[in-house]
Amino acid sequence: MRTFRKHLTYANLMTTIGVFLLLAGGTAIAAKQLGKKTVGAKQLKPSAVTTAKIKKAAVTKAKLKDGAVDATKLADGSVTTTKIVNAAVTGAKIAAGSTVFSQRVARLAPNSTASMQVGSVPYPVGSYTQNAGEDNQTIGALDVRFAASCTPPRSAVAYLLMDAANPLAPVAENFVGFAVGEDKTGGEVTRRFDFGQFPGLVTTTRSAPPSAVQHTFTILLLGGNCTAGTGVDAVGALVDVIGTK
Repeated sequence: MRTFRKHLTYANLMTTIGVFLLLAGGTAIAAKQLGKKTVGAKQLKPSAVTTAKIKKAAVTKAKLKDGAVDATKLADGSVTTTKIVNAAVTGAKIAAGSTVFSQRVARLAPNSTASMQVGSVPYPVGSYTQNAGEDNQTIGALDVRFAASCTPPRSAVAYLLMDAANPLAPVAENFVGFAVGEDKTGGEVTRRFDFGQFPGLVTTTRSAPPSAVQHTFTILLLGGNCTAGTGVDAVGALVDVIGTK
């Protein structure tokens, strides 16, 4: 005991106390002296980073994971008109029954060839379905090719028919359009002639039916004429149907 007291000097005592403090409070001391980038995800306990600990504007777009923000994360009314990019909302994203609007509901474009100088000839166009409650309007045209051997002026005449049981003997309600065109240029050329209304005979519209109805279009080629020579052919047609619902 006396030997121990002889060696228990002030310096030894202070050294002993220092070691004790280092062992007991080392964690607290070290926490204040952590080097930069020494604390990673493994050192953070769950829920350690709260909203109050996140600096304003600290989370940028680059920090958001793709798909991290879905509809459940958006506050009601948070997406305003100014937040939508121009042309971002396409027709495919609009529910057809959500609002009254017009759009093309059918396009028929046959491209077969038929002579227009052999008398009246039916030229099949195709069929489409008019939906229930949908008004329809028809826009049509006929493509006519005049051969170089057909001397100008040269012409073509045709009817656009709908639901004609016998296209060679149509009745009044079958008529949808009437096209007559003339070409004076000479040489081989293909011209497009639009179908227009024939007053008192032609209607290009069909009112909304209570249930879906199928319609069939036919073009009746009435004739093609050359001042001299031959070569007037129908080589294609275009019929668009515009629906309003």
